[in-house]
Amino acid sequence: MSTPQKNTARGLFTLGIAAVVALTPALMGSAGATPARPWMNTSLSPEQRAAKLVSTMNLSQKIHMLSGTKLSGPHTPAIGYIPPIPELGIPEFVQSDGPAGVRNGADPATKFPAPLAYAASWDPAIAQLEGRVAGEEARALGTDQLYGPGFNIARNPLGGRGFEYYGEDPYLSGTMATANVKGIQSAGVIATLKHFVVNNQETARNIGNSRVPERALHEIYMKPFEMAVKQADPGSVMCAYNALNGTHGCSNYYTLTKYLRHAWGFDGYVVTDFPASWSTEDFKNGLNVEMPQTFTSFEPTVRLAIKQGRLSEKDIDARVKETLTVMFRFGLFDRTKKIHPVNVARGNAAAQKIAEQGAVLLKNKNGALPLKTSTARHIAIFGEPAKVAVGGGGSSNVSATETDTALGEITKRSRGAKVTFSSGLNLLSAAQKAKKADVAIVFVTNLTMEAKDRTTINLLPEQTALIEKVAAANKNTIVVLNTGGPIAMPWLPKVAAVLNMWQPGQAGGKATTALLYGDVNPSGHLPQTFPTTDGQWPAHTLAQFPGGPLGLTPTYSEGIYVGYRWYQAHNQVPLFPFGYGLSYTTFAYSAPRLQTTSGAANAPIKVTFTVTNTGKRPGATVPQVYVGKPRNQGVPVPPMELGGFQKVYLRPGESKTITITVLPQQLSYWNSTIHKFVVMPGVYRIYLGSNVKDTPYTLNYTVR
Repeated sequence: MSTPQKNTARGLFTLGIAAVVALTPALMGSAGATPARPWMNTSLSPEQRAAKLVSTMNLSQKIHMLSGTKLSGPHTPAIGYIPPIPELGIPEFVQSDGPAGVRNGADPATKFPAPLAYAASWDPAIAQLEGRVAGEEARALGTDQLYGPGFNIARNPLGGRGFEYYGEDPYLSGTMATANVKGIQSAGVIATLKHFVVNNQETARNIGNSRVPERALHEIYMKPFEMAVKQADPGSVMCAYNALNGTHGCSNYYTLTKYLRHAWGFDGYVVTDFPASWSTEDFKNGLNVEMPQTFTSFEPTVRLAIKQGRLSEKDIDARVKETLTVMFRFGLFDRTKKIHPVNVARGNAAAQKIAEQGAVLLKNKNGALPLKTSTARHIAIFGEPAKVAVGGGGSSNVSATETDTALGEITKRSRGAKVTFSSGLNLLSAAQKAKKADVAIVFVTNLTMEAKDRTTINLLPEQTALIEKVAAANKNTIVVLNTGGPIAMPWLPKVAAVLNMWQPGQAGGKATTALLYGDVNPSGHLPQTFPTTDGQWPAHTLAQFPGGPLGLTPTYSEGIYVGYRWYQAHNQVPLFPFGYGLSYTTFAYSAPRLQTTSGAANAPIKVTFTVTNTGKRPGATVPQVYVGKPRNQGVPVPPMELGGFQKVYLRPGESKTITITVLPQQLSYWNSTIHKFVVMPGVYRIYLGSNVKDTPYTLNYTVR
């Protein structure tokens, strides 16, 4: 399916799923236009059509377009809904949650793995696959817009929505968000970047004021949004609940207008989180739609603001035109919805593939994995997560079309082996069952959800005790993690293997089983550092996170030193570093060289090298290129920052020569004096390896 194109015919796009949409005559040309409705002329651009429509609207009709309701529409379930204006031919505008699949409050849809798993794949094609299938399902269910992707930076591993985001690095996050947006919008559905910006905690998220230095704001927190806006042309952005440096996210001219629209060229529309507008003047500062309606967008309130000069009708015209332009661009005026059930088989297959590609093998002592049917004749499974399809809460809590379980799928795949299950509540009984088995597999999980931050990275005491008891009884103990972020593992030396499945969604059982048995070779890498213990992370003081006892004033005093940047700058050794991930095969990198020699500040760096699968199984690795900026220019810089990566699939013995391009922006830093990104002159160190702690190859590049 094609993506809505940004050109003179921007409102038109080829629809590749005729079964989903019945076309009206208007889409076939200008047949739908009449003298009374010139905006239905499809030969005009979306901007032209929106301008003609706004020019005919009265003030009440314009104010109508400034807000929506949280209630479902009369015919189509929704999370957000702007009712139609029939007399103008303005259709209903249906919006649903979307970070991990379509959540409209009623209909079943594919329950995808936690979005953190997309990032853990280190493969933009995986993020795009999820977006494409979710977009297709949204169209089938009558949804015009998905609230996703969400990709705020994981500043602190205790952040409640870390499972819903793409990790701790802005370049990785921006890359994955870009791909996800392209996938969603290829189905003719509007994608929504959220939550703009610095929505990095759930504590006091509605009323907190995040204090962020300018350099950190641009280098770490706004950068992934900038990438997605410039590279994917999203139709919408959702402004965050929290205030930024004293100004609320949906009132913020600096972020919504100065940078989002003027500097980055965003031409979509801005919608609030639910609700996040504090003033009618927000519509002057860049907000388009308040969702759901509160006092801010009530017609009497808006009219009073105009009368008092705090808002003008010209401001409203601009905001309404921006919203209508997006609606025209995505064909909302030019198609008749034909709602039907989603393709369950397609969604389930995509969910399984994403779970498989995002899984991270963290430990595998003496080849404990993959399981062999010849030796694993008695498998003892422990832990309730083995019996459920684990997913995140809040806006990711999709009603699954179908589910499987790891227990059920392992039992089917074991080919006659004895499989037993125990919840593990009785530790003595669990140890006895583990001792009798060839292999013991312990499933554990932790609670991560919207509206609540975590209090610890430790598992529940009973889960830790279960792992330790089982591991003491059986040396072939494997731990499967169904978690939404980093956890502590004091039991790690005692177990044979650890497979991190994150929250694997509705096909997690099949995916887990395929990985355990080696039908699929693990290839995920960590998008977030795993600390060893509580407090071993940036933003670890009360003033930093959550910002005093009530979380009202989180202070980002760590600046740009977020995630692995902080660990390296402070010589901290985590449990597992950023970018880490094992495989059932082995890889070697060789012959690295730079193809770029110009030395100009605006020139990309091309790093070429050879990757070889030196093992006996087909598999994938993720070569990662990191940049060490000059340290002699008087500008504090992290030791290393991610500059580029590429996932490479190889057969046993196969070699490929690949090139990773490091763009000039990855060499730059934000200069807070002149307020722009700058590439310093000097010697740049270019590191190549398999994770941030394993970079055996170093090259030098000089910028003049």
